[in-house]
Amino acid sequence: MVLQNRPPWWNVELNAFVLNFGGRVKVASVKNFQLVEQPGSDHVMQFGRIEGRHSFTVDFEWPLSPVQAFGIAISSLQSKISFG
Repeated sequence: MVLQNRPPWWNVELNAFVLNFGGRVKVASVKNFQLVEQPGSDHVMQFGRIEGRHSFTVDFEWPLSPVQAFGIAISSLQSKISFG
């Protein structure tokens, strides 16, 4: 299985690149993403910030398992994790 990021499109009104998260993601962030199997297909996973600095949501469906989706989500936060 090969997944790729869905590319955002330019929104003239917002003067920014956007993705449609169906109301699930509330805050703009470079960490927000959607994964698709092929361009133009429905997403199999979406991840994004919902409020504050540390609250995120993840939605996924087959062919991803919960463990795979969690692994992808946590790896996208890697640069923010601090153990010190």
